[in-house]
Amino acid sequence: MATPSYLQGNVHVAGAFSCTSMQIPAGTVQKEDVAAAAGIEATKLEHQHAIHYWQVDGTAIVAAIVPIHTVRGTTATVVGIDVVCVDAPSGGDLAFSVDLLVADVVAPTPATVLSAPVAYSATQTDCEVESGTIASASLAALDTLLVQVAVTGSEGTQGQGLIVTVTVREDAD
Repeated sequence: MATPSYLQGNVHVAGAFSCTSMQIPAGTVQKEDVAAAAGIEATKLEHQHAIHYWQVDGTAIVAAIVPIHTVRGTTATVVGIDVVCVDAPSGGDLAFSVDLLVADVVAPTPATVLSAPVAYSATQTDCEVESGTIASASLAALDTLLVQVAVTGSEGTQGQGLIVTVTVREDAD
């Protein structure tokens, strides 16, 4: 093994520099240090997905359980869930809630990711954004996310035009 050499102060190399290995301290390379055309492979990156589920405006929101995403990377994290209703429920007790569930091949019965479903009722205004609280953010390869919509009440006008956005950050595989 070679004896290490130590340089004190700043070093500027005007020509080529090569080495067999290098240890770069954490936080040294910033995003502006990476060239726009660096060609970094997708397998070296963390991906952020904004996944959408919706029910059309003009018809009442109905109960549904819909798979929206399967994790392909080694791990993933649920960052957030936002629910918007273009025309909020009105004039009675009609309401709906949105839950985010996760299932996998080991435990195929879906379990909630949220501390409580996101509730939307006549107390909300049209296009008001309601955000859910994530209780269990960690996901693994092949976990499947599902959106579950439940409707309640019997009087009034049900909401119309549901938009659910789930944000997931996923490591490459």
